[in-house]
Amino acid sequence: MNKLIIGLLIIAAGAGVYFLLSKKKHSTETADIKKELIIGTWKVESYLPATDSLQPKYVYDFQKDGMAVRSVNGKINTDTVKYEWNKISQLVIKENITDSTGKVYTVEKLTKDSLQIIGADSVVVTLTRSK
Repeated sequence: MNKLIIGLLIIAAGAGVYFLLSKKKHSTETADIKKELIIGTWKVESYLPATDSLQPKYVYDFQKDGMAVRSVNGKINTDTVKYEWNKISQLVIKENITDSTGKVYTVEKLTKDSLQIIGADSVVVTLTRSK
């Protein structure tokens, strides 16, 4: 019986160490994001899980000054949103320039061609750079 308890404790300790190390690695990857790669035009490709089939497919044109022009489904109607990076390299998008808070997104992937963000509601949004 003692061997069984010791074995379970070893397994639990190993799982705990693995969890802590994987979390630590993830947080350092987030801090190493090359934020300047976001500048340019990005098209929303998908939302996972698919929340609504009528979910608009936005196109964002991120500019150097912290502003982004957003259009819907390729229509001429556009609006402007403000974006910024917080202290832990999360992307914060504000609908109005005067907003003190905004929607916070964790950046999972940012390359020259692909952007993947996760919102507070755990929806994964994948964007690709428009050419």
